[in-house]
Amino acid sequence: MNTRISQHGGLITASIIIGAVLIICAVILSSTIVKVKAYGNTIAVTGAAFKAITSDYAIWEGEVNVTTATIEEGYARLKRDIAHVKAFLKDNGFNEDEYELMGVQIRKQFDRDRRPIGVVLAQRVKIELDDVGRISMLARDASSLLEKGVEFMSYQPRYLFTKLDDLKIEMIKAATENAKLRVEQIAESTGKAVGAPTSARVGVFQIRPLHSQEVSSYGISDVSSIDKEIVCTVHISFLIE
Repeated sequence: MNTRISQHGGLITASIIIGAVLIICAVILSSTIVKVKAYGNTIAVTGAAFKAITSDYAIWEGEVNVTTATIEEGYARLKRDIAHVKAFLKDNGFNEDEYELMGVQIRKQFDRDRRPIGVVLAQRVKIELDDVGRISMLARDASSLLEKGVEFMSYQPRYLFTKLDDLKIEMIKAATENAKLRVEQIAESTGKAVGAPTSARVGVFQIRPLHSQEVSSYGISDVSSIDKEIVCTVHISFLIE
């Protein structure tokens, strides 16, 4: 898979989405309202849809750190520790062409008087895989490197969902259903009828941890959780006749 897979996939143009919403809401007769505002002979509503998903792609990184008095000594120790990391990955079924070793980073250390007192050498390893469970287990087991004297930091894996585009129309339809039913319920209670939609706008998609209540006007793209929830909103105005 492409190592630069985006959390949100490819973009759908606004005109296509709005057109889809207008078509969908013209034929759907069921929903639940999140927000309702009345403006003269129109009602503006915001409908929402929710769908549980499971991450299908993961990125994990770890870093070896070595602190020594000289670069030469540090590099020798770093090579030894990286050999332990490679052996660990091999034991977990990863060949060298399945992970990436970054370049060596060197940070000099100084005392209060800015006199050099040592160096820190660091090197990262990175793995991207569509086997989320395998990555999760690898990140947990990386602590075994500490038993070998390797100063290794295992970073929290980033869990991605790469198929959002495949669900967008389905989610828009569900959110429109969510809005349309309540509009009809309100109209019926006042003796009115719902007319044609006059405008429609799709809100920002939210991908958040399962059972989370977090919402952001800029959208959420959670990468910390394997199990997530997609939230889609649509904002539609209907004529009231």
